[in-house]
Amino acid sequence: MPDATSPSSGFRTALGLYLGALVAGVAASVAATQQVSDAVLAAVFVGGLATGGIFGVVATRLDGDLAIRLGRSRRRRALLYLPGIPGLLGAAAATMSWSPIASTFVATGSSLALLVVGYVLGGIARSEYVETITADEPAATWEWTPPDGGKADTLLAVLWGFLALVNAIDGNVAAAIVWLLIAIGWIVAGAIEGRWRTPWGADPEIRVHEAGLVKRRPFTKAFVPWEEVSHVRLHEDELVLDRGLFDVRLERSELADLEAVRETIERTLETAGADARSVP
Repeated sequence: MPDATSPSSGFRTALGLYLGALVAGVAASVAATQQVSDAVLAAVFVGGLATGGIFGVVATRLDGDLAIRLGRSRRRRALLYLPGIPGLLGAAAATMSWSPIASTFVATGSSLALLVVGYVLGGIARSEYVETITADEPAATWEWTPPDGGKADTLLAVLWGFLALVNAIDGNVAAAIVWLLIAIGWIVAGAIEGRWRTPWGADPEIRVHEAGLVKRRPFTKAFVPWEEVSHVRLHEDELVLDRGLFDVRLERSELADLEAVRETIERTLETAGADARSVP
């Protein structure tokens, strides 16, 4: 197990925002059922954000290993999305019928915000775990071009932004909030995964370490331990690491020298004594 380290400022910030959105959403939703004024509702929401943020700071101070334990488990990261699921139902309802702006912002807005921030928080935690488990120098490193979302990603973002604008003009503020948050979430996810080309973040790379393979994106890292890899094969212009439902596929358009990558992985697997075989 990796040694505990102090969580990064990025993780502390994301955790504070996540817990803040969670506490604010719950507190304001309860207040909304009491038919309080918008001013009181706003005060409750802001107070919930501050309270959740404080909880996040305290949690990281009490548990320096929090980011690593969260980042190591795919199931734990998936739990971050559960509080935001009600927002999906609220979003569907809001896009089909008008609802008061206060209740929509509290119920639907906070839930969708939880999905976005939860995604960011999970990505940061996974990256910190990868940093810890691969502290050694990589055996080899290659420049990598993550799959580009292309025009489809851009068109979707523009479409959702357009729907937000149309609904706002039409007076359906609830649906406008929903479409705007969906567009923002899509753009954030695309930037984190490298589908959007931005001047910020690290240069994407593929790294081969003693413990496994690292896919470094501009803002996150993913780790594939060798013990999960059952086969390594080169099929036409695609390198495939078979690992059940979560195969790793690298195309020549993303990574030029697939043969060199395969050879390095095979040598590393042999050195590590992993139970893997190469399929021609």
